[in-house]
Amino acid sequence: MSAFSKRKGIVISLIISIVIWMSLYFILYQFQENQKKEVNSSFVLKTSQINPTEKIEIKEPIGNQYKNNQWRIFISKINLDAPILEGTSQEVLHKAVGHFETTSKWNGNVVLAAHNRGYKYNFFQEIKRLEVGDTIVYQTEQGNRTYSVIWNGKIKETDFSPLENTKENQLTLITCVENMPEYRTCVKAVQTENKL
Repeated sequence: MSAFSKRKGIVISLIISIVIWMSLYFILYQFQENQKKEVNSSFVLKTSQINPTEKIEIKEPIGNQYKNNQWRIFISKINLDAPILEGTSQEVLHKAVGHFETTSKWNGNVVLAAHNRGYKYNFFQEIKRLEVGDTIVYQTEQGNRTYSVIWNGKIKETDFSPLENTKENQLTLITCVENMPEYRTCVKAVQTENKL
């Protein structure tokens, strides 16, 4: 056998080996992706089995937690009726929308946060769908205020400017961005109506 034939045989063997390895890699990658999809679609919400560190997929926003709580947020476009509690600790966000304690509760900039996925209560799961002009109703013991969305976008996790007070009455909603831990979804709305 000539040297040329040997080299040709080695090159063909290498090409076949590379093709086989690439095929195996692709098949394994597809298998892993399918496994992830199956795992994500197989989560079932059973209140007796809730674990706050577990990822849970919830198809519809959950409302009416703490039905007697007068401090609430209503967004009809995304079927949201949620209680608001003071603070943004995990303990608060596991059961309600949280109010940033350094911001106003009534006049100026009211800033709220909630989970959007992975927990029993994902109240801000759908705020990414809000558009300019959509209505938000904010209810407190002082009365109800209606707000109109003026902006919906992403901010850096390190951007605290949305917490700053404003002269006009404003409502700011903040939640995480799926698969982008360095960003937050931020919705800003301004007051359009005041009902006492």
